[in-house]
Amino acid sequence: MSKTYVLWGILGTFVMILVLITSLDRIRIATYELFLIAHVVLSVLTLVACFYHTVVFEGNEYWKYLWPSVAIWVIDRFLRIVRLCYCNLHVSSSNRRLVKVSVSRMVYDETADVVRLEVTPGIPSLQPSPGQYYFLYQPFRLTGWESHPFTIGAWSYEIGDCTSLVPKSEGKPIGSLDVSHVPLLAGGASDRDYQGNSESVSPREEELKLKLTFWVRPYDGWTKQLRQQCLSSPDQTSETTILLEGPYGETFPLWSYESVLIIVGGTGIASAVPYIQDHLRRSVEDWDGRLENEKTRVRDMELVWTTKQAAFIQDVSRRELKHALKRADFNASFYATRDSTAFAEDPTDFGVDIQAGRPHLQSLIMSRACDACSAGTSLAILVCGPSTMADEARAATHLAMRQGYHSIKFVEESFTW
Repeated sequence: MSKTYVLWGILGTFVMILVLITSLDRIRIATYELFLIAHVVLSVLTLVACFYHTVVFEGNEYWKYLWPSVAIWVIDRFLRIVRLCYCNLHVSSSNRRLVKVSVSRMVYDETADVVRLEVTPGIPSLQPSPGQYYFLYQPFRLTGWESHPFTIGAWSYEIGDCTSLVPKSEGKPIGSLDVSHVPLLAGGASDRDYQGNSESVSPREEELKLKLTFWVRPYDGWTKQLRQQCLSSPDQTSETTILLEGPYGETFPLWSYESVLIIVGGTGIASAVPYIQDHLRRSVEDWDGRLENEKTRVRDMELVWTTKQAAFIQDVSRRELKHALKRADFNASFYATRDSTAFAEDPTDFGVDIQAGRPHLQSLIMSRACDACSAGTSLAILVCGPSTMADEARAATHLAMRQGYHSIKFVEESFTW
């Protein structure tokens, strides 16, 4: 035991055990910063211990198995830095500004207990899709090297003071793109398309911008600091530097099903809104843009959203869900578990009530499965919420399939990291 290589072997084993312990779900969710730091530091110590543990072998013959691990880590770090620069820096001699960087703005809604983070990437050509997520960095901090994963909640394209769900069409100038059938988002933009009128500034002279929206529920650590930054301002608004890395993740083709049921809880609405907006994009009759010309097959889409604060429902309903709620093929049911009475009468402009309590998911799913079976249509069920909600929805879907409703596809999006 007095030999050095034995001590390094014991140390390496002990460190690997610590890596496993600090990677547990409870630790990762409760203290993400601790998990991140511990994972990186302990992994490096593990490799160092492995090198010293195998140094006794002649010619370091076992190092050839260790160096690939080092190389993979270095390449991964390098590629992530390159991707970070690509997403947040844009150099162009044709614009007024030679170098554009990502711009971000965040607002904390105390009644909803949510930080609304809006980021305009330095490069507008990013193509986010439903179900994808980004790693967020706040570089000008002591822990600016940390990255925090967040699902993209919504996105829109801005040119001048106009906002639309539709980007510039490939091969067409912005001025010739007809988006008159696509609803425009709220949030400061007027309900006009890019074409405007003859007295307005030419769209070609305006700069196309992509705006990404994230909903951040402040807990401890970094998310709590974001809330404090907002609270330090009189209007609870802060303009800070947030860098993006992404997007990552896969998109499930909800548009290929005739009936869609989306069940979400809390900030899980971030997984639902992109699919709802994607349905609006694909439903445009003359759409020939970036969605591979694949039209939506969805005949009816239903959203069931449960959260604690009714104010959060009210805010999203008046912004991202505003135009979807006007459509005949879309229906939404809202549930607030904490303060629903304050907004129960008519929280939105469209007569959608916020009900108290929680929905009965089993009866809801069984009813939708029965309707789909009677109509001979396919049904997709998308769930993103706490584990109890996901378990209940999964069990109800399993029960429906056991009773003969087989044309059901169950999709669960990750609610925690």
